Amino acid sequence: MSRAPIGAFEATVLAVEDLSPSFRRVTFGGAGLQGFGPNAHPRDLRIKLIIPPGGAAAPQFDMLGFLAEQEEAGVSWYQAWLQVDPEIRGAMRTYTVREWRDEDRELVVDMILHSDEDGHSGPAAQWAESAQLGHSLHLIGPSRDAEAPPAGIEFAPGEADQILLAGDETAVPAIASILDSLKDASVQGKAVLEVPSAEDIIDIDAPAGFEVQWLPRGAADFGELLEPAVREAVRAETSAYAETRAYAEVGASSPGSSGPAEAPGSSRSDRELDDVDIDKEILWDVPAALTQAAQGSSSETEKEARPFYAWIAGEAGPVKRLRRYLVQEVGVDRKQIAFMGYWRQGKAEG
Repeated sequence: MSRAPIGAFEATVLAVEDLSPSFRRVTFGGAGLQGFGPNAHPRDLRIKLIIPPGGAAAPQFDMLGFLAEQEEAGVSWYQAWLQVDPEIRGAMRTYTVREWRDEDRELVVDMILHSDEDGHSGPAAQWAESAQLGHSLHLIGPSRDAEAPPAGIEFAPGEADQILLAGDETAVPAIASILDSLKDASVQGKAVLEVPSAEDIIDIDAPAGFEVQWLPRGAADFGELLEPAVREAVRAETSAYAETRAYAEVGASSPGSSGPAEAPGSSRSDRELDDVDIDKEILWDVPAALTQAAQGSSSETEKEARPFYAWIAGEAGPVKRLRRYLVQEVGVDRKQIAFMGYWRQGKAEG
């Protein structure tokens, strides 16, 4: 019988490996993951880790049984989870899957070890710091036997053959997974990764034709190095970016008029952006969220006229500014870009 697209699972720690001062790799497995699985490459698949309260080595609450009962009553897993006392249910945090080993039923998650200015870490970082073999937690993710495609995947470049990936350390696992998914694809591009220090530059396999640029942040603010690097990547004189600009110049304004050139397949309305208040809202502007009408035609002409795709994630402030730059200043078609505010400085994310 087919399961719901999203399910709750218990995952047991099989291995813990320090990749760098900021990245700790945790490999999960066990009988509880038998029903988990995206049934394809995870790309930038998001899952929810439920961190046991009080530093417990295992969940203290039968969340799986509770959610199953609530599902039968027609209550969604998230609404059901909210009903439970936080001191019992624990804390929920979102992570991307670094690797899913389907044959072995093993899930790899690269977790960020970080603290605030006072040296305090959040519940997920604290859990990761103390994780040991045999520890376990609950997670929310795609069900192996679900008929619908898994939710939580945004990377969808379509026919694009020139790709830009950019983000801070929270986006590094997703970008690494995306690059792995592209290893047999005939694409070119660049990955721009801003990390806390040079010691956080880790091994990432990129497909031929892909450049990986690491930006150790040091004492700089989040995005201070990432933003100019992304702007430079877009301006770079590669054939694909030049082609994108050449298409735009064909539709440039006539002499005497003002305003930037239109990118092919885009219109003025495509470039109008809502002013997202990132202190109150999550910045999540992805092609899948556009209405069917806004997604427009998929003719071969338009595909050839839009060879570029960008995927940008990380702290919401820089992501918001890059969103405005690419869409409003450069005129890149919104159907060809995914912008995701993974987190907001000073705010806990669920």
